[in-house]
Amino acid sequence: MKSTVVVGYDQTPHSEVALEQAAREAAMRGATLNVVTAFRRPDSSGSAQSAQDADPQDTARKTAEAVAQHGVDRVHERRPQVQATPYALVGPAGKIIAQAAHSADLLVLGSRGQGGFTGLQVGSTSMRALADACCPVLVVRGEPDVTHERIVAAVDIDEYCEPVLDFAFAEASRRGVRITVIHVWDEPWIVSYGQQDPGIADDIALIEREREDRLAALIQSVQHRYPGMQPFHQVATGSAGRLLVEAAERADLIVTGARRHGEGRHGMQIGPVTQTLLHHAACPIAVVPVS
Repeated sequence: MKSTVVVGYDQTPHSEVALEQAAREAAMRGATLNVVTAFRRPDSSGSAQSAQDADPQDTARKTAEAVAQHGVDRVHERRPQVQATPYALVGPAGKIIAQAAHSADLLVLGSRGQGGFTGLQVGSTSMRALADACCPVLVVRGEPDVTHERIVAAVDIDEYCEPVLDFAFAEASRRGVRITVIHVWDEPWIVSYGQQDPGIADDIALIEREREDRLAALIQSVQHRYPGMQPFHQVATGSAGRLLVEAAERADLIVTGARRHGEGRHGMQIGPVTQTLLHHAACPIAVVPVS
């Protein structure tokens, strides 16, 4: 089956950047692109509507349809080979966009859309879509013209992380760029203790070597599917959020994972490190759901 990329689009500057990135992803994947614009059902309570008045809901739908079609037209102007389809869907934007991408291979979002609070660096709509999404989500941020020819995969080797590695390797292979895999050993208490007691330094070094061996084995289990890819890997010690934000300054994309909700619920649990990246990273972030 042909793969599908979905993008949330509302004609704001952030969504224009997301639209271009989504079109690029669809072209690289040979995928169809669904351009989704969400709209609210107008509240007509307390107002009498005459026979001559336009139906507010019909007007809202037509406006949303025009916005989605505008997005499709822009895609066809820049990438005529991409098959793009407009969708105008009624409901809360974050939830509706996530539902529209339920069976997609990728959902692409801008960092902020209409109604976003200027104090937030990732808007509430994007955060809601992330929390409800069942597929990998690419949140576009940073300067689109700045390139480093490198993708960073941030993995937690104490959790199941193969989907994160697989997504990062596939993306690097499609783009023809380098890949760096980073695992941050975030144990500040033992590092602080080691600074006070030099005798524990050997134990810390042993733990780091063991983690590096585990990371190398995980990479090798995925690497065979991507011949020609020569990843660099690193085990770092310290604050995961800070170190990964620093790594994002030298990357075109940083890929991380988020646990799926349990008990039959759709969506992902966005942890504190991923939230830090979403609000502070200098490049786009791909969040991949893992079990």
